[in-house]
Amino acid sequence: MTTPPQNWPPSRPNNLPAKPRRIRGGEKLSAAGMTAAGWAGQRWVRLIEQATDGATLVDGLDYAKLGQTRRMAIDPGRVEASVQGRQFRAYTTMLRLPIFDHAQWQKVIDSMADQALYAAKLLAGELPQNIEDVFVPLGLKLFPTDASEIEVSCTCGPSGGVSGGVWCKHVACVASLFADRLGRDPFMMFVLRGLSSDEMLERLRQRRTIAGAGEGSVAVYAPRVAGVSDEMSVPLESVLDRFWEAGPHLSELDLPIERPIVSHPLLRRLGPSPFQGAGAKFPLVGLLATCYEIASESAIKSVEIGRADSTTQGAAPSELSADDSGADSIATPDE
Repeated sequence: MTTPPQNWPPSRPNNLPAKPRRIRGGEKLSAAGMTAAGWAGQRWVRLIEQATDGATLVDGLDYAKLGQTRRMAIDPGRVEASVQGRQFRAYTTMLRLPIFDHAQWQKVIDSMADQALYAAKLLAGELPQNIEDVFVPLGLKLFPTDASEIEVSCTCGPSGGVSGGVWCKHVACVASLFADRLGRDPFMMFVLRGLSSDEMLERLRQRRTIAGAGEGSVAVYAPRVAGVSDEMSVPLESVLDRFWEAGPHLSELDLPIERPIVSHPLLRRLGPSPFQGAGAKFPLVGLLATCYEIASESAIKSVEIGRADSTTQGAAPSELSADDSGADSIATPDE
């Protein structure tokens, strides 16, 4: 527990109301509240109780029950909220946790896929209470076990500054709301650690499918593209007259050129070539894989060169070397 500074909390000016300024439509604790939160929410409740004293916790719960939080966003690595107190301006309150990188998540998903019980429960929409048994052998933790692992901040600090590390009543309020949310949707912990629940379940399904297919042809993992994957498909009959037209929104589609998560996804999707028998020696799939790799590397290199050129063109004349400016690169007749 972080020790607050000696002048904390700051004294209340005489012109401020005794109670927080009420707002409409704010985030509130559910009817059940934290007392009936699920096991995931209770883990956060214990962290809040560990980090706050009795008075701060009571004030934070009052704020959460009154709906003093104007907005609350749960994003990878942080929970950010705007909490209305006694001041005219709401306070910006944050809770932060480190996220797992792609390689760490891949190890977690591989481990969950290899254990049928975990995979079955997760794919059924249930987060097992002993889910940490998957993370601990990998040196990771899904849930923090100590309040010091959560980085907190609030703009209610002295003289309007940020009270970094202090669990004030606004932090307690936001943490209580997040605990309540976890009680209803434990998969929010995956979001906080850097991976949406839909993405995690999709990757888990693909991993299980590949593991159970042996040498057969299976579908490859297809990442979700926001704004594209969520669009509802229309019947083919209704778009036959314009099926081959790109449409006005093609320029808005952002698909960065980068190495795919799964190598040779098209070849994996198509499977073995139907034009070669079981005893054929001509390596058609291998030849195509080599062609794809050469084309991919060429495309990626072109993008990298284009970025480098745009950076050079945007540089000031004084930043260019003699070679870059072309002053010393003009060929002479002797050359």
